[in-house]
Amino acid sequence: MERLLGILPPRPGSYFVRYVLTTVVVIACAALVTQIHRDTGTYGFFIFYFAIFLTSILFDHNSGFLATALSVTFMYFRLKTPGSGLWPDEYAPLLTVFVIISVGVALLSEGLRKAWERAVEAEQVKDLLLEELRHRTKNDLAMVVSVLSLQARGNVGDETRTALHHAISRIRAISGAHAHFGPLDSEGRIEIRNYLIDLCAHFTDSLRDIRPITIDPAIDGAVMKANDALPIGLIVNELVTNALKYAFPEERVGTVRVTLENGPPRVLVVEDNGIGCPSIEKGGIGSRLTGMLVKQLGGTIVWEDANPGCRVRVVLGDGVG
Repeated sequence: MERLLGILPPRPGSYFVRYVLTTVVVIACAALVTQIHRDTGTYGFFIFYFAIFLTSILFDHNSGFLATALSVTFMYFRLKTPGSGLWPDEYAPLLTVFVIISVGVALLSEGLRKAWERAVEAEQVKDLLLEELRHRTKNDLAMVVSVLSLQARGNVGDETRTALHHAISRIRAISGAHAHFGPLDSEGRIEIRNYLIDLCAHFTDSLRDIRPITIDPAIDGAVMKANDALPIGLIVNELVTNALKYAFPEERVGTVRVTLENGPPRVLVVEDNGIGCPSIEKGGIGSRLTGMLVKQLGGTIVWEDANPGCRVRVVLGDGVG
């Protein structure tokens, strides 16, 4: 609708300009009616409805009323025969009906443009409010991450510290979504590639001074529904976390590769070159969360031996995209 409204030029501020342009449009239509009558012998008076509609939607209903008056005047002189009265009775019903319909067209046309303008304005306000909400939510999640990080650095046990770090990782995945999922397109879809690359970069940054492990994202340019993108980000977060936790014991060097193939079907693969799949704890909270998210997306998940390492393949459902 915004594109359609953008095609229409702005209304001239001067009523004189509006009325002059209205007269020009009616004259052009009158010339066309005359040509049709000359070629076919019939009157194409319906063409004046286009002039009334166009001037009303471009300018205002007063311009439409002027177009109606000019059109009726033209029709009157075309229909009036020499020797007839001032107002030929046989054409009175025709002209009366034309005036009634034309007035309705003028009012409805101007109302249509005003409705478009209000709808576009409401859409812009909605986008502004959503952007503000997204910004506030991202800040609130950043505050939560800061609090949990302080708690994790406090005097807590190893198990509690690990749980806090996992919670921080999941919150960052959600916060990253709010940072990247800006205004949606007309079908409610977003570009997911940069989101997943930044998500992998968070892992790389957190490991830079701790463990010699590389997170390698290979993401095709993918556009998908916003409702599907966040679960995919959380799945990537859980699978990469699992790989870091189980695939590289005793300070092993390694690589975790994240790929998303557009398909169809779309396939998400998280693969490492660590010690292999048998050591992965599939009954943990992260694995159960991954299973629920995959089910939510209507997909399937398979653990495969990568020789060396482990490959987790998530085939997303047909409805994802």
